[in-house]
Amino acid sequence: MARGIVAIILTLPIFVPMASAQTSWATLKAPPSGIAPSGDVLRPGHLGREIAEVEAIMHFYHDLIGLELRGTRDQPRPFGRNRGLQEVAMLVQGVPNPYDQVSRVALLPIPGTAAAPGGPEMTIEAIEIKGIASHPFHPPLTDPGASYLKLIVRDLDKTLALLKDERFEVITAGGSPVELSGWPGMTGKIRAVFVRDPDGYPVELIEQTPAPATTADPGSKVLGARVAVVVDNLEKTGRLYQSLAGPDFKFWLNPALMGDESYEKLTGTHGQFRLAEAMVPGSPVVMELIEYQNHSKQFQRPHFQDPGAAHFLFMAKDDDVMIERVKAANLHTASPSNAPVFIAPTTRMFFVTDPQGFWLEFMDHDVKKDPAGK
Repeated sequence: MARGIVAIILTLPIFVPMASAQTSWATLKAPPSGIAPSGDVLRPGHLGREIAEVEAIMHFYHDLIGLELRGTRDQPRPFGRNRGLQEVAMLVQGVPNPYDQVSRVALLPIPGTAAAPGGPEMTIEAIEIKGIASHPFHPPLTDPGASYLKLIVRDLDKTLALLKDERFEVITAGGSPVELSGWPGMTGKIRAVFVRDPDGYPVELIEQTPAPATTADPGSKVLGARVAVVVDNLEKTGRLYQSLAGPDFKFWLNPALMGDESYEKLTGTHGQFRLAEAMVPGSPVVMELIEYQNHSKQFQRPHFQDPGAAHFLFMAKDDDVMIERVKAANLHTASPSNAPVFIAPTTRMFFVTDPQGFWLEFMDHDVKKDPAGK
């Protein structure tokens, strides 16, 4: 289904005027909407989620919320040694024995995140890692490094009732959806509620009336997704993300502080914040960067394997281009080699950490062959 949402700058009570001028990295004049064309980034790959238990995650996201599932529900998902994962994330695991780990994965495609019906959708990549030390990661939503998934659902009340029946935690005050006065890039009546998944990871469930245009199947319970990352410095992080992903990753910077009583009730947070939005190339998926006006400077950074931690995958045209940008930014990948690592004969990837400790992953396919022939 084609998308026809017109991007506008909302002028609603949730916004409070602020004098800061738009900076050069934020080149969009209005919040992003529709579908962004591919560039050096081809499309979003996944929101990677480090988890405690695969079965619990599949039940939450697939059985209750309605995400798709790669493979059958009851197929075996055994643990195995993934040397590629061990290598690409070695320097951010904080353990002396990274090769002792075993892992297993569940992939949950998110409807409405493909550029066209039937196209490749962004997934949740749920990774359960055992054999090395880990600790739950549950930062306050206002802390840099916190992140959350925003799912646009067809029937919010029905979805929330299923989660409440199974005693999943509701963050929103009173346990009921809140009507927002508006949100950049979204139209119509907006109702939302925050819940926590089995690992305590925040998930915002949103219902728009009328329902937005979507590339999801007509009967899908989920219509699309956004990803939010809380940052320490909006300009610094925005420039970094754009320098890595390329000029097609275009930001809009909200010219106002945000935050009102309805939003505080929704999130359980207090205080105003700044917001920037960019649409991930090759998709309708919006990434939001949020900087709270009064946030802690002593925020926690997780290890890669910690349940509740997260990362975001950009599918790249060529990882060699991306790695040169990492080096130009004076960053080091999470691998000792500081280079893309082959995880399959023609698939390479690497992780790099942003200033908050949130990981960005870049992966390419069929650009080069593994010289080791693995």
